[in-house]
Amino acid sequence: MQLKDYQTRTLKTLQEFFRACLRFGKPHLAYADVSIERFGLSVPYLPAPELPNVPYVCLRLPTGGGKTLVAAHSIAVAKTEFLHTDEPLVLWLVPSNAIREQTLKALRNRKHPYRKAVEAAGANVTVLDIAEALSVQPSQLNGVTIIVSTMQAFRVEETEGRKVYEQNGSLMGHFPASLQPSLLAGLEKLEDGSPLRSLANVIALHRPLVIVDEAHNARTDLSFATLKRFAPSAILEFTATPDTEDYPSNVLHTVSAAELKAEGMIKLPVVLETQQDWRVAISQAIAKRNELESIARAERKDSGEYLRPIVLLQAQPTYKNKTSVNVEAVKTCLLKDNQIPEDQIAVATGDNNEISEIDLFAPECPIRYIVTVQALREGWDCSFAYILCTVAEQVSATAVEQILGRVLRQPNAKAKKHSELNRAYAFAASLHFANTANNLADALIQNGFEKQEVQGLIQAAKQQQLLDSGYWFGQDEAAAATDASTPARIASPSLQSTPFSIPKLAVNMGDFLEQFDDSFFDEKSLDLAKQDPYLSEEEFPKDAPTNISVELDIDEQGKISSNFLTDLHQQNFLLSSDQKISKEVLARWLDQNIPHRDVPHEESHIFFLGMVERLLEKRRWTLGELWREKYRLKESARKKINNIRNSVRSAVFQKTLFSTAEYELVSSPDLVFTFDPEEYPHPPNSLFAGRHKFKKHYYKVVGDMKAEGEEFQCAQLLDIHPNVKRWVRNLEGRPQHSFWLQTSTDRFYPDFVCELMDNRFLVVEYKGLDRWSDDDSKEKRAIGQVWEEKSDGQCLFIMPKGPDWNAVLAKLGE
Repeated sequence: MQLKDYQTRTLKTLQEFFRACLRFGKPHLAYADVSIERFGLSVPYLPAPELPNVPYVCLRLPTGGGKTLVAAHSIAVAKTEFLHTDEPLVLWLVPSNAIREQTLKALRNRKHPYRKAVEAAGANVTVLDIAEALSVQPSQLNGVTIIVSTMQAFRVEETEGRKVYEQNGSLMGHFPASLQPSLLAGLEKLEDGSPLRSLANVIALHRPLVIVDEAHNARTDLSFATLKRFAPSAILEFTATPDTEDYPSNVLHTVSAAELKAEGMIKLPVVLETQQDWRVAISQAIAKRNELESIARAERKDSGEYLRPIVLLQAQPTYKNKTSVNVEAVKTCLLKDNQIPEDQIAVATGDNNEISEIDLFAPECPIRYIVTVQALREGWDCSFAYILCTVAEQVSATAVEQILGRVLRQPNAKAKKHSELNRAYAFAASLHFANTANNLADALIQNGFEKQEVQGLIQAAKQQQLLDSGYWFGQDEAAAATDASTPARIASPSLQSTPFSIPKLAVNMGDFLEQFDDSFFDEKSLDLAKQDPYLSEEEFPKDAPTNISVELDIDEQGKISSNFLTDLHQQNFLLSSDQKISKEVLARWLDQNIPHRDVPHEESHIFFLGMVERLLEKRRWTLGELWREKYRLKESARKKINNIRNSVRSAVFQKTLFSTAEYELVSSPDLVFTFDPEEYPHPPNSLFAGRHKFKKHYYKVVGDMKAEGEEFQCAQLLDIHPNVKRWVRNLEGRPQHSFWLQTSTDRFYPDFVCELMDNRFLVVEYKGLDRWSDDDSKEKRAIGQVWEEKSDGQCLFIMPKGPDWNAVLAKLGE
């Protein structure tokens, strides 16, 4: 399963955080560094209770965002960037036994994407439940070891939990007499001072990486006290709804609904229709499902993809003293009133789960209707579910929160050719459309969507029902017009009446044009085998900078100073499997652990072997010292190769831009980028929320824009200028949805893209005075000016020097 762009960005942020942890030595400083880079301000960091020095962060992905896949990939990131061990132990905690079984099954299946993601961290992968871990032997911990459990299983009042902390003869091999005393310091001891041979001590000995799935379910004092007993090296939380009260999560990265929608991960909007009579609501849900199945057959004919739309029917509970529209009543309505064949109906309740052993994705499966009350909670996942029909007495956000999430996932995580299959549908027995719509919107928030972006994600099936209800994106229209915190719904339909397409910078290949991108650099060999692999003292110092120390209270008499990261890496090294080390083995390890898709193995092996030999011969390192420091060596070697790569690419870049001998560059309407009128995948928490109402922005919202500052002033200038027809706040890092130009190192996403009244285009990149003259800005100006020069007068580029609005006005007046 290929990672989506937003998942790659999420893991990139985690990588940056771990690297910052190594630079600064303290997680709160690393968190501040990354948050300033991401949000422009330092966000407070709250350490895990009783674990002040342990990195403790949360990755927030809404329902349908692939949290578990990202969690599986995070192991390789943590192993390489922070833990510095080839044999990490991972404690993977889940909220329920159902999810535990689901996770175990996926991680053990060598063909499953989760397992393949973990194997990126190491070829040897062992997956255990608690019962299996109680007899695990040291020889089994020779790669990536994952113990999957619920948090509840570690509670001492549970039988399984007691066994985790008890003396266990099966685990004696983990505590040989030769084990260094420093490794035993933090373990629970017997009366004679020897370590307790328990699974808890085995886990603590290996300083596990803790992954907490659905972390909002593990927020008690007991949960954190339990984690402390396992001496974690880092705690990674994955959830759609991080805690903000008792134990607030340190949210490192958030994914927006717009990003999921743009990647085809979820079905949005949710199209809602309400009826007073619950039988009518069910009949309408059936009619919509039949319509969707007909469309699905056409989709299969076009794309080959099979899908069978399913209705989830939420019944009322059965009461002792009053009647209700319970499961039996709903099933009877399907069978008798609507003549649905019985084999197409399944019941999924706590007492009767008829779908637990059924493959709902199988083409031969007949099920099209699933009747439930609240049984389809976390862990149940069938993306064929398209329609929610609820006959609950009150359609509250709490009642539909979990079940609404079940109809949002997009089959095969990709958008369909037929737009009807890219939406979810809700039918509710309710007298009040507005209340129902607001409660569905609240349920979306409980599934991890931001309050700002939920506006507009609930749409009416019947426009008149919307008008009659007075529903306006979660509040009445008058309030929306006066509330400054409400992002203005600003786009005029006329702005999207014609495609917004802008010429790309392209290479004339003779018979066709091809966008100028990094593939033209990749064709140039680095000749790595001929490069000097020597690492100087500055590039790879013999005495590594000592990380900032931390103080640990030990008793009333005093304190000792301890270095968390140094101790962690020392412990991981001492516990690693014995290996026969040679310079060839170390060179091969570097070759395997440093990405270099643009360098053949024959060249890279020569380079890395030469690097090791020079460190041994000229710098007087020993092989043992290099092996101990191999992760630090890897980082220095990676930077060395990147410097070589950037130097080669820069030379090719300059030659391409300013010499016609290599390639002919053109900016032509024959090859254009077109802004998608439906998809604007803005980052979360970034919607413009100021009082100013833009009139010419192509989309209804403006993303990645603060309500003050010089970029905002630039946007205002463009919006009011008579020569500007329409403009877009161009989003960073969205190659499929934003306009970009290639530089020697990466893609350049200018801040603003404008179409002028005379059908020419203006691209504006704002740069503060402090950055206008740096090398990055110089290169961006160079590529922007070439894009302009090669357009035959149709494209204009400007990078004003700070708030030099006269330069922008001059360009607009050309």
